[in-house]
Amino acid sequence: MNTNTILKSAFVAFCLIGMLVLPAAAAPAGQGTTAKVSAVDQGLRDDLWANHQQYRLQAFDMNVQRATSVISILNKYGIDTTACSGTLSTISGERSALETALTNKDKEGLKTVNADLKTLWQQFRTEMRDAIRDHYGNKAAGTTASTTAAGLAALTG
Repeated sequence: MNTNTILKSAFVAFCLIGMLVLPAAAAPAGQGTTAKVSAVDQGLRDDLWANHQQYRLQAFDMNVQRATSVISILNKYGIDTTACSGTLSTISGERSALETALTNKDKEGLKTVNADLKTLWQQFRTEMRDAIRDHYGNKAAGTTASTTAAGLAALTG
């Protein structure tokens, strides 16, 4: 190695050490991660909760509106959506519990409401799928059987 390479390597090493030491020297002494978390402004926390509440309620309302649209479309095609409508009414009734938990910043209450809503939405999807299967499954099976019987009758003459 020549002197030029050694000097370049030493310069790079000093630059790297300087980049590591400078942020550590600029940080206040004795403050760890926990001190930074507790230093978050309460007004900021309140604003974030309010933003979360607004977003969550808008998302809830949008999901209910979409489900209502799907039910009306299925009704237009003669599909029985009685079970789906009942579950959607139960889901809509959970909005006040959701809003209360969000307003009170009740994390445990929010977990409970979210778990209930998750179960209800799964039930809604299952009922909707079953209603479509019942409507088209029975008709499709009857159509297939009659077509097969007519085809066999034509072949056997």
